[in-house]
Amino acid sequence: MENILFNVIKVSDVKDQLGQWCKSLRKRQGLSQDELGKQLNLSRLTIQHLESGKNSTLETLLKVLNHFQEMDELYQYIHTKSVNPLPKSLY
Repeated sequence: MENILFNVIKVSDVKDQLGQWCKSLRKRQGLSQDELGKQLNLSRLTIQHLESGKNSTLETLLKVLNHFQEMDELYQYIHTKSVNPLPKSLY
C-alpha cells in the first residue's frame, strides 16, 4: 500500500503558497503593501495577512489575483491539482 502521507495537502501550506504568489505579483509591479491596499480599497494589514498565509478571505485573494490579471493561472492551477486521482486532504 502506498504511503498516502506524502500526498496530503495542508491548508497552511496552500495559504503560504498563495500568499507568496500574491507577494511576488505585487513586487513585480513595484507596489508596497499600502499602495496595493489603497488600489483595492483594502488595508495594508489585510494585504500583509494574505501574503504571510494568515487568515485572509477568499474574497481578498480573488481581488488581488484579479487586479494582477492572474485568474486564468489560478484556474489552471486548480485544474491540474484536481485531476490527480490520489486521495488528498486539506486537514
